[in-house]
Amino acid sequence: MLTETKAEFSIKGMTCADCAETLERRLKEQHGIKEASVSFALAKVALKYNPELLDPTTVKRVISSGGYTVEDDGRSAEGNIGTAFAVKHLEAIRVVAVGLLLALGWILTKLLPAPGMLVDAMMPLAIIVGGYPIAANAIRALFQKKLNVDLLVIIAAAAAVAIGDYLEAGLVIFILLLGEFLETITVARTGQAIKGLASLIPNIVKLKRDNQEIEVPPAAIKVDDTIVVRPGEHIAIDGIVVKGEATIDQALITGESIPVEKLTGDEVYAGTINKMGAIEVKATKVGRDTTVAKIERMITESLAKKAPVERTVDRFAGYFVPAVLVFAALVYLITLDIRRAITVLIVACPCALVLGTPTAVVAAIGSAARRGILIKGGEALEAAGRITGFIFDKTGTLTWGKPRVLSIKRVGTCAHGEDGVIELAAAAEKFSEHPLASAILEKAREHEVVIMAPDDFKMRIGSGVEVRQNGLHIMVGNREMLKDNDLELSRELHDYIDTKEQQGATILIVVHGREQCSNATDMQDDGATCCPKEVCGVLELVDPPRKESAQAIELLRAAGAKIIALYTGDNPRTAATVAGLVGIDEVIAMLSPADKANKINDLKARGKIIAMVGDGINDAPALAAADLGIAMGVIGSDITVQAANVVILDDDILSVPRVTALGRKALAVIRQNIAFAVVFNTLMMGLAAYGIIGMVVAAIFHQVSSLVVIFNSMRLLRWKKSF
Repeated sequence: MLTETKAEFSIKGMTCADCAETLERRLKEQHGIKEASVSFALAKVALKYNPELLDPTTVKRVISSGGYTVEDDGRSAEGNIGTAFAVKHLEAIRVVAVGLLLALGWILTKLLPAPGMLVDAMMPLAIIVGGYPIAANAIRALFQKKLNVDLLVIIAAAAAVAIGDYLEAGLVIFILLLGEFLETITVARTGQAIKGLASLIPNIVKLKRDNQEIEVPPAAIKVDDTIVVRPGEHIAIDGIVVKGEATIDQALITGESIPVEKLTGDEVYAGTINKMGAIEVKATKVGRDTTVAKIERMITESLAKKAPVERTVDRFAGYFVPAVLVFAALVYLITLDIRRAITVLIVACPCALVLGTPTAVVAAIGSAARRGILIKGGEALEAAGRITGFIFDKTGTLTWGKPRVLSIKRVGTCAHGEDGVIELAAAAEKFSEHPLASAILEKAREHEVVIMAPDDFKMRIGSGVEVRQNGLHIMVGNREMLKDNDLELSRELHDYIDTKEQQGATILIVVHGREQCSNATDMQDDGATCCPKEVCGVLELVDPPRKESAQAIELLRAAGAKIIALYTGDNPRTAATVAGLVGIDEVIAMLSPADKANKINDLKARGKIIAMVGDGINDAPALAAADLGIAMGVIGSDITVQAANVVILDDDILSVPRVTALGRKALAVIRQNIAFAVVFNTLMMGLAAYGIIGMVVAAIFHQVSSLVVIFNSMRLLRWKKSF
């Protein structure tokens, strides 16, 4: 039986995007590896492999054979993102040393009439010191049948040395070293947008045991342990406040800019900061199970998913390099000038082209993550920039998702007043996860009725719930449920429900029957006799629209959305009322989760690019069917999070137009980077072929082009919520 395992490694030693592309290709060639992605910006390798065919040691050996240092992800938080600032000290010293040797050698040669052996040795020494790591990378590339910029530079430097121009050889090497150093630092700066999540967990936690506080590392905390968190301290676990009150800054987790008051019984998250007050927190999730750990894993995994435009660029780059080699050969054959041909090779290496898309994706995803929006990969980011239609769920998306029971109407004689109706409804909804169930249970607690656990619970998708309890058969649902059970409402009750639904309320009907009775008139499928079912109550629930919903719809329409519709399982009257309040014209009601997914597939078949916005488990099929699934405020719901491409942690519906705005901006930056790289490389190749620029200038322009696209991508780090 084939199995699949995920693994992540932090790596050190990559000096350019070409290194990442080469390593990724080598990993994909390994038998047993299903998927492999190498991020130069994050210095990470993400894999899916078959553990029956491959083990992590073999993977590490493959990575190490490329000259890189490997670390298990999670063993060193320092090794995750942006470690270039720590590991580039040697490279910085090397760059400075080469520069000083070249400068001193040139100055002393000009000043001294007879420089002597020491001065004569300075430039060759600079070439050796600076050229050693470049030559090592070039040799590895040759063994891997790969032509990279390091090999081109070594060839250029060797050619310059052969004709006695040590200064030019040294300058080419110095410029490459300096450019790669600056490139690595700036790319690492882009990755810093995500690094903050990895450093939110404190090194020491105050564990409360036997009324004493013991300082322990976070790894020592187990579920149900209690920790003490004082002002200024980070919370290390997800848990429930069991004592005290505090003001918690959740900005890096949910994107909320205003600290939130937490009281006894409230939930808190790992990685958040206690701004005021002391609290004791009972752990419910620790280590890799915490919200912040899930977010970090989600971001890391998402960056392994390349955008379609990135895959296109990679394919183009694969054809571009051979084309450049042919062009350089033609230049040499026509001009018989080897320096021109080498200059063409140096300036035409497509580093800027390869860097343009991944750096923009990392910057955009990192910037969004720090503002409470998780975008799961370049594919989702690109889709966000191309969306033409938006489908919204109602409950919990356009509305607050916190309905309340406004009124209880008793019908018939099967329940003892309002308490009897709510008691039956609460028993039926006890195990339901729907927001309406929460409202019913809350109302039952207000009425101080005993909420009995049912013996059997069945969810009737699109209509309601059905349970059996102590010989009772209870159903709670909409009018579809009545049709399915051949039950009819009186004209008076029909009119009552119609009126309430036109006012925007959601109506749930409570049906009751006994499984066994002496004068049974019905027979169930399993042969048990039962009394006729009858309607014994009607619950009126209200869930007002969010105040920002209308603004979000207006912003999407202003941005050019061609389709904005409401798909809901609720009744048509309530759905139409809510849609009218928020400015949506197209409404389709009484849809099951499968119906929503089918409707979305129909739109996609007509060439529409569709985003689905929902918040619950019942939205998962539609989220998965859409080109872009956007889940709101559901980081704890694994099913919904897995189905969605975008997760909005702060539950702010205005983040929907924000995501599309960021997607469009990121696409614009990517197009700018690609256009610049192609035009610039083509122009420089022409200048090199005509002998207008030499090897040194070519090396400078090569590095400048890479830095330009990186700096352009870094503009996305400044993206902020503008509405």
